[in-house]
Amino acid sequence: MAQTETDLWSAPVLRVADKLHCTCGCTQTMACKMEGDCPICRRGKAKIFAMQQQGKSDQEILASFVQEDGKDILVERPGVMGVGGIAIAAAIGFGIVLLVIRRSLRKPAPAPAGPQMDPETIARIDEDLDKLD
Repeated sequence: MAQTETDLWSAPVLRVADKLHCTCGCTQTMACKMEGDCPICRRGKAKIFAMQQQGKSDQEILASFVQEDGKDILVERPGVMGVGGIAIAAAIGFGIVLLVIRRSLRKPAPAPAGPQMDPETIARIDEDLDKLD
């Protein structure tokens, strides 16, 4: 079955193509919109379209590409820890910096008072000091 340009740029084809790396070196997915026509993307989209016409699911199509080209063909989008992990690490780092600054700005605690003496000992010392005068 011949594909038209519209078939290759249809939403179902692009949905699958966006999950596959273009291997021409452009670092984009097969859904790329390069100037000119990338033959690798065109062949990939044609294969995707043909497999969709055969009733294959997205997972079956992706598995076919993996079988032929290896698992590096798949695009792995950052998940929660991909993008969120950076934000979480930044928040933890910021919190640590705040704690260090807060601790350094804290006033030192007053020195603990010396041992308490009983009033009789203080009175005896006072008497002894009066005798020295």
